[in-house]
Amino acid sequence: MKSCFLRLRLSLRPFLRLLSSPRPSAMLSAVVLLSVGPSVAAPPPWDPARAAGLAAWTWAAPQGVDLPGARLRMRRFRAPMAPADAARQLARAGASRFDRVQFSGAVLSLSGVYEGQHWLAQLRPADDGGAGTIGLLSSLGPADRREAGFNPAELAPVDARPVLRASSRLAGATGLVASYLCPGSYPRVAAAVRRALWARHWRPVAVPGAGAAAPGAVKGLADPVAGEWSRPDGARLTVHLYARADAVTLTFWHRPKESS
Repeated sequence: MKSCFLRLRLSLRPFLRLLSSPRPSAMLSAVVLLSVGPSVAAPPPWDPARAAGLAAWTWAAPQGVDLPGARLRMRRFRAPMAPADAARQLARAGASRFDRVQFSGAVLSLSGVYEGQHWLAQLRPADDGGAGTIGLLSSLGPADRREAGFNPAELAPVDARPVLRASSRLAGATGLVASYLCPGSYPRVAAAVRRALWARHWRPVAVPGAGAAAPGAVKGLADPVAGEWSRPDGARLTVHLYARADAVTLTFWHRPKESS
């Protein structure tokens, strides 16, 4: 194993620098840079499953998460060789995406910055004890363009504080979840959200047998806001409100079109 790691260092020396001094990880540095620096136009995403030398690997479906001002992309993979050899092929196929290598126990990590994207690959021996490698490839970059036709901030009260925004893009659908902490009473927040929904052509969906109040809801209010809403273009929206001591937690779950 030591000789394998030594060959890896020698073969990647032209474009890999060992992490010899304490510094934040590449992904943590990316979050700091994206929060304080100007946005950079994101290049088209690199598809490692089609790259030379990596196409024979087994790749899971890509996943994505929207963060404040940034987008995190992740993709799991399995390679039929040892982690050191897999890291060598990945670094070669990734052009200049990786310029650092780090070992932490059985995990081998490659990281770097390329065209505004911060890259991290974590590789470790397969769990079945064979010669293969399992790993996770992730990239962090500026946020993508907002989902067309939907901005959750337009539905929240003006004094609401955003606490979460995340979306998952699997198969052909995109689901977006956004949460806000809204100061004030439940009736005040519910009334503001109701007005915003109707003004943007959202209409409540009658759910058969839905007579029980949702957890955290305030009883006795007509035309409850919490529940399912739809729009003429087929989009669906789930609204959830939870009353707290002096505020209300408001959550939206948006789907561009209800899957059939």
